[in-house]
Amino acid sequence: MPDSFSADGLRRIRRLAWVVRLLCLVGALFLGTMPFLFWAQPDWVAEVITQQWGIPKIQLDIGARIGALLATLLPAGVSVFALSQMWALFGCFARGELLARQPAAHLRRLGLALCLLAAAQPVGRMLSILALTWGNPVGERQLWFGLSSDHYLALLFGLLLLALAQVLHEAARVADENAEFV
Repeated sequence: MPDSFSADGLRRIRRLAWVVRLLCLVGALFLGTMPFLFWAQPDWVAEVITQQWGIPKIQLDIGARIGALLATLLPAGVSVFALSQMWALFGCFARGELLARQPAAHLRRLGLALCLLAAAQPVGRMLSILALTWGNPVGERQLWFGLSSDHYLALLFGLLLLALAQVLHEAARVADENAEFV
């Protein structure tokens, strides 16, 4: 345990780490199973796609839904990877590894995952729409690409985490150097 952290402060960090890790586990289970459940139910797909995405004519055959599922797995996979890095990061914190290189590495990978997620989400949606409209007659197929403020924020938070990871890495390097003098 680092000398600069009080026992009470470390106890609060460990409690927070436990909560965050539990939320990561729940999130990973949800993100890992939800695409399969969603694309397996054509009625649910039809309702969401027509009402929320505004696409009136889609194909719901098994091939179209498998294609859309595969496209959806791109952002879901990136999200699960991000949650795994957050899980590992807070595992380091729970063990008292605060100013160390390992948490900095997890924070860096989390930041990279958020930056990647900013691109994976619109690409996944674009490919899903393409898969669902590919079976339409020529002229009724759709290729749609859109960006939202959510994608922009994911990119900004990813870049923020990359910067913080670099600061943490540098702080760990300085702490290691200082430990060598003692």
